[in-house]
Amino acid sequence: MYFFNIQNNLLSAIETTTAKLQPKEVLAVEFLIKHLNQEVSTFDLSINNISSPAQCIWRLRQKGALIKSIRRTVKDTHGNTRYGVACYTLQGWK
Repeated sequence: MYFFNIQNNLLSAIETTTAKLQPKEVLAVEFLIKHLNQEVSTFDLSINNISSPAQCIWRLRQKGALIKSIRRTVKDTHGNTRYGVACYTLQGWK
């Protein structure tokens, strides 16, 4: 769906995306939007009641989310160093 707006001879066109999300996917999207353009680790998602973060991110990508992922070395909630932890950044939607 597209929305158009004309003001002062300037046309703005906005395309919207609609996707049916499961409850955990809604939580993940809300959390990613809250941290837009910031990296969110698998641990961050898990702490916020998103079980199976990698699977949730995969399903969101299948539904059109543009999510960048990178592996980083991070410390968990107990202060232990964890290697190769996925960190995600929501960049938009297709």
